Amino acid sequence: MSRGRFAIPAAAVSAARMTLLLTALLASAAGEAAPPLEKTHIDIATVGAVMGYLPVDIAISKGYFKDEGLDVERSMFPGGPKVLQSMLGGTADFGSSAYSNTLTMAAKNQKVVAVALMARYPGYVFGISSKSAAKFKSMKDLSGMKLGVTSPGSSNNLVLDYLASKAGVDLKSFSVIGVGAEAGAAAAVRQGQIDGLISVDPVITMLTDSHDLNVVADMRTASGVQAALGSAQYPEAAILTTADFIAKNPHTVQAVVNAIVRAEKFLQTATPDEVTDALPTAYQLGNRQTFVAAYKNSQPIFSADGHFDPAGPVAVFNILSKFDKELADAKGRIDIPSTYTNRFVDAVRH
Repeated sequence: MSRGRFAIPAAAVSAARMTLLLTALLASAAGEAAPPLEKTHIDIATVGAVMGYLPVDIAISKGYFKDEGLDVERSMFPGGPKVLQSMLGGTADFGSSAYSNTLTMAAKNQKVVAVALMARYPGYVFGISSKSAAKFKSMKDLSGMKLGVTSPGSSNNLVLDYLASKAGVDLKSFSVIGVGAEAGAAAAVRQGQIDGLISVDPVITMLTDSHDLNVVADMRTASGVQAALGSAQYPEAAILTTADFIAKNPHTVQAVVNAIVRAEKFLQTATPDEVTDALPTAYQLGNRQTFVAAYKNSQPIFSADGHFDPAGPVAVFNILSKFDKELADAKGRIDIPSTYTNRFVDAVRH
């Protein structure tokens, strides 16, 4: 009788390998499990139905925050200044607002940090009411006009000031009126309460489709931003929080960013109808068809991954500091790279 090697059936070898593979995968998954969140109930302060902030609403309605173990409460405000006030006052943990707010706060020695970019372009459109069109030939005709912004001191107010100052218009020569970013803004234009408006979709598409607003500057695309602001880079809507909150709650911040980036990826692949279906009906301002058109008009503004190009924040600072004295005076002490971070978007699980 020969003493040959004992033959192990091929099926047994295959089963053993599968067992080892599964064991390795389970061990790897356990090792990569997300660490516990420092805070599970969070409040995000934001403006109303504004196009640039869609990722927040998408993340809520699609359950992306819940998938991260977060219970999210959303506080609504008429403009960026109130959003910041809520966040800095401790009422809100995060703000869904313009990146530029990190710079204006840095000038006041407040450390606010953008942790994820939502809109790579402002998405703002400045237009003149059809009722006032006859007295407007160029930006120099803004003197004496009443112009609508979401709220005085907001980021779109700053952009309006830049457009006016670039044209040599005295910023004190026209009036700025806060009209919000929803139906109230449309009513103010149609009722002749204001001569012009700088705002975002869906209000802008609603007003242009009805011929109540004549577009002067459109900042929904790279070419439009370049024409209006002299730079194709101008990051706008972002998720903000304080440097102190990041230091104390890094895992919670990561969970928020995970959900926002997931929402951004949804926006890159979903149809306009799918996006509309995923949002609260309040976004439609009473007209679904208009909202779908508005989303198509503003689709280029959305970031695909929440990432900041370092040139963008520098461009925002350079543009705003040309007419904002407080920013200009703080130029030597504002560390622009500290006003945003890609640390969390780079760590998002793909």
